[in-house]
Amino acid sequence: GKTLKELGRLDEAGASFRLAIGLKPDYAQAHNNLGNTLHELGRLDVAEASYRQAIALNSGFAEAHGNLGIVLQELGRSVDSFYACIQAINLDPDLTAGYLNLAIAMKKLTFNSSNVKLYPFLLRLLSGGFTRPSDLAPSILSLLKHDPMIKDFLIVENYPTSLAGATSIIERLDNLTLLHYLMRICPLPDLQFEGFFVIMRSLLLKNIDNIKASPELIYFLSTLSLHCFTNEYVYFEKDEETELVKSLEIQITHVMAKSEQPEAIKILCLASYRPLYQYDWCHKLDSLDYLEEVQSRLIKEPQAEKLIGTDISVLGGILDQVSLKVREQYEENPYPRWIKLKISTKGSSVAEVFKNINLHSESIKNVAAPAILIAGCGTGQQSIETASRFSSCHVTAVDLSLASLSYAQRKTVELGLVNVEYLQADILKLDQLDQEFDIIESMGVLHHMDTPMVGWRILVDLLKPDGLMKIGLYSELARSSIVKVQREIVSLGIGTSTIEIRNFRESLRLSESKDQKGFRFLGDFFSLSEFRDLIFHVQEHRFTVLQIKSCLNELGLYFCGFTDMDIVSRFRKFHGEGSDIYDLVLWHEFEESHADTFLAMYQFWCQKL
Repeated sequence: GKTLKELGRLDEAGASFRLAIGLKPDYAQAHNNLGNTLHELGRLDVAEASYRQAIALNSGFAEAHGNLGIVLQELGRSVDSFYACIQAINLDPDLTAGYLNLAIAMKKLTFNSSNVKLYPFLLRLLSGGFTRPSDLAPSILSLLKHDPMIKDFLIVENYPTSLAGATSIIERLDNLTLLHYLMRICPLPDLQFEGFFVIMRSLLLKNIDNIKASPELIYFLSTLSLHCFTNEYVYFEKDEETELVKSLEIQITHVMAKSEQPEAIKILCLASYRPLYQYDWCHKLDSLDYLEEVQSRLIKEPQAEKLIGTDISVLGGILDQVSLKVREQYEENPYPRWIKLKISTKGSSVAEVFKNINLHSESIKNVAAPAILIAGCGTGQQSIETASRFSSCHVTAVDLSLASLSYAQRKTVELGLVNVEYLQADILKLDQLDQEFDIIESMGVLHHMDTPMVGWRILVDLLKPDGLMKIGLYSELARSSIVKVQREIVSLGIGTSTIEIRNFRESLRLSESKDQKGFRFLGDFFSLSEFRDLIFHVQEHRFTVLQIKSCLNELGLYFCGFTDMDIVSRFRKFHGEGSDIYDLVLWHEFEESHADTFLAMYQFWCQKL
């Protein structure tokens, strides 16, 4: 049965497993194997029954619990899937598949009650490279809001008003490791948490000379400074705070000038408002030596990136005026700042990867060592995840911004990847690479060019025959409210300084406008570089599905499918289960009735004919 399954002869494999079960009805592994075969055949309800039978025969069968979790997720039962994965991990803490499927299930979950027993699983999930933490942050925050240590002051927004009140809460939060860890690795996409931390930061700043240092306070301020650095100081600050920060800067500078060391709490308080690496005295600072993560993230890593940038090769120079403006934006705000990623511990072949994402194509070459181009890699999330996903691949990653590339290179080395090469380059100059690629990915890049089709055509010329291309483009329909806000920004003459962006964001946070309220629920709202990219970008084009269809025809590309399976499921519910999910005319009809579907972007694969 196993051999037949590997050969792709699934019906015959199922028959063999049923025969094995007939010979030995209590053989749990055979029921699990039959479930796997039925799952691959798309018979999800029957697969679920097989997995449940395997578990009934062997309740400690971790793999069967994990497989059940996968099927339940595909059946749309995220809560049941979540707890099946938890049970699998509980039985086998090293079950990688259990964590990967737990991450998928969690993306759709909102918790309505406290469950502290889940915290160890979630900490391992966040720290183990199984997912991007930002994907799970909304779900985890919904759980944390009901924690007994938080809910009394957070849900009713009963924030502290005095130093004593703030200190009391800091002591209560000291043991809430899950919150501290999440704050340290990604922005928190929640206005209640933001409101709380804005108040806490302000109270500590105003009382900085009266605060008595304690391990709990140092821990909290360390976390807060790392969090504010990660969200790039997107939190609003009042004029009074700005003046107090200036005074604190002067005070610390005077202390350092006397070859003395400022108190750690004062450095950490400043670091929750301003990046430490920008100060001339930061390399002389010893006060943070015992706070290794703070010292590394806030000082050493940014300094290392400056050196890394000097070694990154430049291809052809950047001459296009729009490209120069786009580069300037990302030099000022490398996009995005991230700490953890989903890293595959074992790469898969090209055929395996595309089989798992149900890619519809004319043919997929099983290239043993695929050459991959990431056109517009930013700070390296996409290039690193791709380099770990495909076995024996080599990734060439290019971007306009040297600051972004330096961040990407540092993280690539940090994660031990040796199959990624970074170049500073404009897509318009990529014909100078004198190389063809099996796979090209360009997500959220072409629509920021002066003429997207010019850049897209250059990429097509670099793609081998039958090669595959992943593209991300803005939707005209989905971004209608964003366009309104962009026009408002222009009419008000608002610039792109940090203060102007932060102040405009605050006006959106307080706005009662129906169109503007929606921004508060976007992940991009909670990080400065992502918020700037969302509505303050210097160049933007938008598309419709029918325009994409026309572009693909003009470029000789074959549409292979959208990447988001949830969106595909919604499409099938709208048009019927038997509808053609590769018909872009049907997709246009669907989007016209569901205008916010592609708010993030259209993300799809296509193939060179």
